[in-house]
Amino acid sequence: MNLTPEQIREVGPEALAKIRAELARRSLLEFTRQAWHILEPGVPMKEGWVLEAICEHLEAVADGRIKRLLINVPPGSSKSRLARVMFPLWLWTHKPWMRIIGASYALSLSERDSYYARTIVQSEWYQKNFGVSISAEQGSKVNFDNTSMGGMRAISVGGATTGFRGDLLLLDDGHNVSDGESDAKRSEAVQWFLETFQTRVNDLDNTPIVVIGQRIHEEDIYSAALELGYEHLNIAMEYDPEVAKTTSIGWTDPRTKEGELMWPERFSADAVERLKKALGPYAASAQLQQRPVPRKGGMFQVDNIRQIDDLPDENFIAVRAWDLAGSEGNGAFTVGTKMVYGETSQQFYVVDVIRKQLGGGAVRQLIEKTAEQDGHTCKIIVPQDPGAAGKVVVQDIIALLHGYNAKAEAQSGSKETRAEPLASQVEIGRVNVLKRTWTKAWLDELRFFPKGKFKDQVDSTASAFNELSALTRKKRKSPSLTVVGERQTNVHKVA
Repeated sequence: MNLTPEQIREVGPEALAKIRAELARRSLLEFTRQAWHILEPGVPMKEGWVLEAICEHLEAVADGRIKRLLINVPPGSSKSRLARVMFPLWLWTHKPWMRIIGASYALSLSERDSYYARTIVQSEWYQKNFGVSISAEQGSKVNFDNTSMGGMRAISVGGATTGFRGDLLLLDDGHNVSDGESDAKRSEAVQWFLETFQTRVNDLDNTPIVVIGQRIHEEDIYSAALELGYEHLNIAMEYDPEVAKTTSIGWTDPRTKEGELMWPERFSADAVERLKKALGPYAASAQLQQRPVPRKGGMFQVDNIRQIDDLPDENFIAVRAWDLAGSEGNGAFTVGTKMVYGETSQQFYVVDVIRKQLGGGAVRQLIEKTAEQDGHTCKIIVPQDPGAAGKVVVQDIIALLHGYNAKAEAQSGSKETRAEPLASQVEIGRVNVLKRTWTKAWLDELRFFPKGKFKDQVDSTASAFNELSALTRKKRKSPSLTVVGERQTNVHKVA
């Protein structure tokens, strides 16, 4: 609220202070404007629609329109200052009795924000306008109560909650970005979020929980929150129409042009480019774009894979390759991918993907049944892991497939190395896939590879492709190679 000197004299300083205080109570953004100088006396507050969007959704949490809120924004967006410091203190101007738990991946960060909040509460501005004071009985630097039985506690991800339950739970930066590639550390944080943090509420039905931070991995805390149905405010550094959506309170990203910057006054185009180069494609996609894997920057250029309803009428060479797992119900999947090569089109087609979590006996039955369905003209590739146990398993399966064209394939090199030939053909548009119920999951795994949780479908598909490539090279040298006559019987033209 900006008034001229004449208007200020007319209203009077006391009346003006009351008006300003009332405006601060009504608006989190206005509260932040007025409190900003307490923590940043020499730094002017930079405003923009990003701050407005965050404030609007936090206000929706305050009035009960949103019970579970996830906010993903790039680093440097003042998210901690808004959500972890200003928001709880703004709530105390309405409900000073609220008990608030603030968490971060490092206790030092959580304690820092509690200290900032305590500094504002003790300021003359806050005391004079809102009358909430620190309790003399519990008034430590970071864990403190107020005189209305409200309180604030700072904890770390994985740390104890010390028996304190909250009327509001705030998790800001649940992961250290350097732990993004550590499955163990990341899964520990997710488990703590699911099993510990969310249980520290005073009211299971009504206590709100806010989670805020930048994405670091396909399987991070934020992914878990999305699976639980949290309302999602998702703001990318560069506008991405594929992920933009309207939230439950009617908010929509105001940008319309793909690639348009989020906050050019604060993050210039040059600064963003430097940041992207410093982070690298994967970290930049996760932390800046809120996409754990680049849309077009991963190993597989998935957008280049053409999805088709049916195969064309031509002759095909067919291969079914398996990637085996023996843990029923959990762990990796057993995957069998069937790929064919069109002699006329000289294109590769993924025509069937079987993906199941089965025990050893069920895996053998699945492979035998699938071989019967594919027919004798489809070559079968079974992976042989290093070591005596792997050799015994594959010999057993090959014996089961007597009468079929089956062979064991030694697994050498990394999955990434084995997938490189397939990725190169995807890049030039020579790989197609039938549109079936399994197609989306298959495409998603390729898109996230090699950073995603699962790699079974990629490995199976790469094995099929590599064998097809070898067969087509042999065919060019030997015209007597038998091919599959798909024009007569094409089982893949039905669901």
